[in-house]
Amino acid sequence: MLLHNRSISTSNQRLITFVISALLFFTGMSHTPTLTAGETQGTAEETASASTGTTTYDVDLAVIFDEHHWLKFALEPVAEIFGSQFDYREAGLSLLLTIICLLVVYLLFLPQRITLRSFWQTTLPARVYLHPSSRIDYVCLFIYPALLTLLSYAGIELVSEWQVSSQIAQSLHDYGTPGIVIPEHVVLTGIVFLLGAIIGDFSQFAVHVLYHKVPALWEFHKAHHSAKVLTPFTGLRDHPIIFVIDTFAYVGLVGLYVGVLQWIDPTIMDRVYLWQASAIVFQLYFLGFLTSHYHLPVSFGIFDRVLVSPAYHMVHHVNHPDFYDKNFAHIFSFWDRLFGTDAPSITDTNGLVFGISPDEQRLYDGVIKLHLAPFIGLYRMAKKNLAVMLKSGTGDEPVPLL
Repeated sequence: MLLHNRSISTSNQRLITFVISALLFFTGMSHTPTLTAGETQGTAEETASASTGTTTYDVDLAVIFDEHHWLKFALEPVAEIFGSQFDYREAGLSLLLTIICLLVVYLLFLPQRITLRSFWQTTLPARVYLHPSSRIDYVCLFIYPALLTLLSYAGIELVSEWQVSSQIAQSLHDYGTPGIVIPEHVVLTGIVFLLGAIIGDFSQFAVHVLYHKVPALWEFHKAHHSAKVLTPFTGLRDHPIIFVIDTFAYVGLVGLYVGVLQWIDPTIMDRVYLWQASAIVFQLYFLGFLTSHYHLPVSFGIFDRVLVSPAYHMVHHVNHPDFYDKNFAHIFSFWDRLFGTDAPSITDTNGLVFGISPDEQRLYDGVIKLHLAPFIGLYRMAKKNLAVMLKSGTGDEPVPLL
């Protein structure tokens, strides 16, 4: 059982939805993406300040960490692992928002007695966060950023949406330009932002469906579904092959979208701040993906029809035929309704079992097993297919790989 039996009122569910959504939004807005080489470092805020004579102030959490050396000392090992991807300001803000979220969850899922022990039992129960399955999540949390850092040191980097968009825009420019100037307006900026989020999310929905429908890909995606309990860190529990496919799918579609915009209006990048918008979209997507794996079935109420809540995504991880191939969406739940793969959100976790079949589970119960099992599965599938080919006419059916 993953949740105590205390019932949660609808009003409380909606309140927690609003608070957590707002926190995630402002986390994304606080992110200042790094500009690519050759871009101007000046921002619209700096220009506005210069023209109006006003001074803007920014609280630099890096300074706060420098003044509180014990905080920086505590995070130094993490910074070494994550390398250049680690930012003390983002880490400090994330830590602050995490504490606030936990307090909100505790107050809304309030037990009979308010104690420090009940706080941990409600928000971070040991039976979930110290579960052997969760320990695998924690290792994966450090493996993949460390792997990316090592690849970066070796001069190997995954293609970015900016590389794709620039190439697409240049290719289209060879056939002429529409000569359209998209006006700078807050509404248009919002539309550009929203379309980018929808397109990026669809890329992840599409490949997620493929992971479940294509047997060869399912062997790799089992690593994610082998989790017996759900935590926010379960979102990072997957095979590196899956992360590569996710990246190329996201970069491909978002890069195409931005490239077309650049072709229509080459000046749009300087006026609508697509770089910042794309970075915010990605961060909100990433944060939303993590929070959807929370151990409590928090529902967004009526907003579950638009956004993926923990209660909505929890359905996808239940090991039961009624829930197989349901609720694939990552951020926007309307994709499932459009393609007929939606199922009602979970309201009670009693009796539910997460994970995959017991025979398959044994192959994925460990960090090393989790990374090797997909290749073993592919080998067995290929071996069986070869045996069927050699025994043609026996009536045996080959195992489909695609």
